[in-house]
Amino acid sequence: MHRKLSHNTRATHPKPVGKFGRKAAVAWKSLKVVTRKQSSLNKNIIHLDQRLRDLQEEALKMVEKIENLAGSAVEGVKRSGFRESFVRAENCCEMTCPRLNSGHESPAKKEVIYPKKDFAAFSAGASIIEPLTSPTWNYHRKIQSSIIPFYRKFQKISGSPSLTVLVSDLSLGTCWPFRGTTGQIGIQLSRTIRIEGITISHVSRPLAYDIRTAPKEFELWGLDHGSQQGDLLIEGTYSIDGLTNIQEFTVPERKSQLYPQVLLKIKTNHGNPDLTCIYRVHVHGEEENQPERYSLDYLTPT
Repeated sequence: MHRKLSHNTRATHPKPVGKFGRKAAVAWKSLKVVTRKQSSLNKNIIHLDQRLRDLQEEALKMVEKIENLAGSAVEGVKRSGFRESFVRAENCCEMTCPRLNSGHESPAKKEVIYPKKDFAAFSAGASIIEPLTSPTWNYHRKIQSSIIPFYRKFQKISGSPSLTVLVSDLSLGTCWPFRGTTGQIGIQLSRTIRIEGITISHVSRPLAYDIRTAPKEFELWGLDHGSQQGDLLIEGTYSIDGLTNIQEFTVPERKSQLYPQVLLKIKTNHGNPDLTCIYRVHVHGEEENQPERYSLDYLTPT
């Protein structure tokens, strides 16, 4: 006799599933996993895209800030350069001309200040007194021949002549050098004058290759034609740390007499033991009698 299986028996022993059913179940699970991963990936892509847009916006803001800062910096440099140029021009003007009266006067009442006469200018008739002037620096450099190995010769290198002191435009190298730290130069002035001061100029420090060649301590002597004895007019010091490279030194009024010649003695320089360079010397003063016409005693009309 056949027995009927009860409900409990069928639940305990389910009908076996075929191979196709198992594969379908596995595929369904895999599809769910892939779907979840795809959804997560889409969320990440959306997040990254938003982050990229945020970064681009921040970068644009940063570029704008940098451009603003750069513009401000350029404007600041321009203003700074203008102020520096203005200060330099003002300092140069103060050294060349006496300081204007600071009182509150109308422009029409202010005294007009002109540049001082230079009686040591070659163009005005001044000249160098060679017997009173130190020898110009020179150097003999060894040169070895490329053709004859054992043959050597010397090349003489000389500095600019002492006349340079009366004509130099202060460009680099337009100076008169003498050997060592002490020397002197005699100048026949273009007129016999009452000496009021001397201006000594050197190439500006930023342009100088060796600022130590600049003169430091000096003396200015007034000389007469018929006398070997002179009168000491000034003892001064040229500074390489001054506001300007053009420096004026004034003669005390009590020593101011008439002289046709001057002798500039350099006592020390700023540290170069081999040579000293003088770029330009100006001698200022007034003639005792101002002639109304040119005098034949002077070969250079001015």
